[in-house]
Amino acid sequence: MMADSFTKIFLVAAVFLSTFSFANLADSKITYHICSNVTSLSKDSIYATNINRLFSYLSTNATEHDGFFNTTAGQGLHMVYGLFLCRGDVRPESCGECIDHAAADLAKLCPNRTWAIVWYDMCMLRYSNLSIFSSMAERPHVSFWYNENVTEPDRFNRLVATVMKDIASRASNATPGTKKFATKEATFTVFQTLYGLAQCTPDVSSDDCYTCLLEAIADLQFYCSGLTSGYTMFPSCTAQYRTIPFYSLNQTESAPPPVSPQHPPPLPLPPPSPSPPGKRGKSSLGVIKIVVPTVGSILVLSSFLCCVLGWKPSKKLMSRKARNDGIEDKTMQSLQFEYRVIEAATNNFSEVNKVGAGGFGSVYKGILPDGQEIAVKRLSTSSSQGADEFRTEVELVAKLQHRNLVKLLGYCLGRKETMLIYEFMPNKSLDRFIFDLEKQRQLDWSQRCRIIKGIARGLLYLHSDSRLKIIHRDLKAGNILLDEDMTPKISDFGMAKLVEENESLQHTKRIVGTYGYMSPEYAMHGRFSDKSDVFSFGILILEIVSGKRNTSFYHSAQADNLLTYAWRHWKNGTPLELMDSSLRDSYVSDEVGRCIHIGLLCIQENPEARPTMARVVVMLSRSSVTLPVPQRTAFFFGTKTGGKLSVVDQSTSTVSSSSATLNEASLTDLFPR
Repeated sequence: MMADSFTKIFLVAAVFLSTFSFANLADSKITYHICSNVTSLSKDSIYATNINRLFSYLSTNATEHDGFFNTTAGQGLHMVYGLFLCRGDVRPESCGECIDHAAADLAKLCPNRTWAIVWYDMCMLRYSNLSIFSSMAERPHVSFWYNENVTEPDRFNRLVATVMKDIASRASNATPGTKKFATKEATFTVFQTLYGLAQCTPDVSSDDCYTCLLEAIADLQFYCSGLTSGYTMFPSCTAQYRTIPFYSLNQTESAPPPVSPQHPPPLPLPPPSPSPPGKRGKSSLGVIKIVVPTVGSILVLSSFLCCVLGWKPSKKLMSRKARNDGIEDKTMQSLQFEYRVIEAATNNFSEVNKVGAGGFGSVYKGILPDGQEIAVKRLSTSSSQGADEFRTEVELVAKLQHRNLVKLLGYCLGRKETMLIYEFMPNKSLDRFIFDLEKQRQLDWSQRCRIIKGIARGLLYLHSDSRLKIIHRDLKAGNILLDEDMTPKISDFGMAKLVEENESLQHTKRIVGTYGYMSPEYAMHGRFSDKSDVFSFGILILEIVSGKRNTSFYHSAQADNLLTYAWRHWKNGTPLELMDSSLRDSYVSDEVGRCIHIGLLCIQENPEARPTMARVVVMLSRSSVTLPVPQRTAFFFGTKTGGKLSVVDQSTSTVSSSSATLNEASLTDLFPR
């Protein structure tokens, strides 16, 4: 429906604020607009006439329907689909004025285009030649921020994450027939209050609304981390925050529910109105002033999210999980595939369709009857997990929705087999590119940089942005899959651990993962946390930059692994010597050096010294952020011992030897307890 060239995010680094009244939209300016890049239609065409009719219908209904309305104009191939959404706190008369402005402006800005969308500070109007009703759309989307830093950015980012996740949950769980809209305030300092807002179009499902909002929040944290404001607009949802009030509590039609552990009050977010530079420099800045009483309160979130991959919960936690996540048979039925369907899709699991194998089992490409391509992970029969536990875990993992995570479509149980069904990734795994002398030339520096940033965003989502706080524990190039656009997607959650949001350090006697990517505190002592994943990410950065595996790197007697080699060049002031030679024609020296610097920060021996993924995302996205000097890197866990790898077996506290090769020893415990 929307051309790929318009799916990229347009960023504006500054949003200027001035006087504005909620009751009057006379001075309101467009926040942003995007037009189809399809050849313009003739102004005399039937479709163009129907667009004008649609605008008339939308304007006529703008003061009714509780701030949302969708309709069509025309018939058959000339039909136009359109809708508008006003911000949840806007009164009907102001909504009507905003839609009138939007319809008039869009007709001028995007004359006779096949589709277009315009965002104001108080409303959004959209039309298309394809149906846009009751379906969640994430493209095109736009992010803005006000370029002012906060003090204590890490603490501020955590507060933003908590507040925005809360209102995303509340907005998406709104009672059917009411606005999917939530706001909330939270105290940051004595002089600063955080305001946040989340809203979806009411026609999308609760799950789709939540997914859309999590994507928007991920963008906020990626582009606006440590800043006083952020504003992300999707066709189906909007997420905003600011440190000054920008919405009217007195005019909010959906009063927030009482504070409770499961339903905390909402928090509003400010919509900046910037004008992007360059090709779209004609967009105007929105001028906003909000006069609203401020109510500061720190809300305690006490919902414990439980039971996900790799962990068997107690009965007490199981009951809490069932209560919080609402596991229902109907939901599980929608995720289950019949064995015969999967068998037919994979041509009876033929070798021709086999695309991968590992300790977990084998992966097959399949095609469903509707033409959708899938990847079927046929799990090893050695797993001791019961069918009920397996189904419960599948449902929870299916809730993880992010553009940088491989999407789990469902599961299949049959003939004593357990299978996971994922979206199919045509370019397979990252290691097939960066470690192959021929294929690594296909990834220039801009692509590798984009892959690094995408992995960081996916990991940030797992650690702090999803409903579940998850530690992956096996992040490596082989578990990063690439779609048709080379977008990275984290996969393989067979070793993942769910932890409660306020917990940091975990212990286990069962060490699982891949040597060469494990942090030393985990490999030696079984202690793991989100900083364990940060360590693995640091290794991954160095591998992507160098095109060399950490586990098989051998340069000289002075540097027998990638970590020591990178550290030596860093200390000698020659970090670019680490770079893959195939990047010589495409690299940007400052960017490569910065990525190496961040990689070294992530692999520091002291876990506390390693940055959080929220901080990593900020450092990757903004070159103006000063990077600290890295401390000593961790040692490489795994040494040469006659072709074998030294392994610590934590369950016996002894050092043993594994027959796994130095290439990559992956210890797989699919569903660790």
